[in-house]
Amino acid sequence: MTIWQLTVALVVAIFLSALQVVLHQHQARKIFVEVQALERERDRLNEEWGRLQLEQSTWATDARVEEVARARLHMLEPEGSAVVLVR
Repeated sequence: MTIWQLTVALVVAIFLSALQVVLHQHQARKIFVEVQALERERDRLNEEWGRLQLEQSTWATDARVEEVARARLHMLEPEGSAVVLVR
């Protein structure tokens, strides 16, 4: 192999190596942007989850359940004589 062929081979190898570096950097940047978008979505979903838990705890209070039972379902508290304790 002549010095000219060796030089061309080295230049081609360096060029291909540099091209691989550029392609991998581009891929890494794309993945980083995707990770940031997914983290923002995770944060948004966590905030929504917190709001939903608060809303659920508000709707599930004893006073709220009793209010709905009386108003919508027309339920009444039983008389003392109608209550039977089971042991």
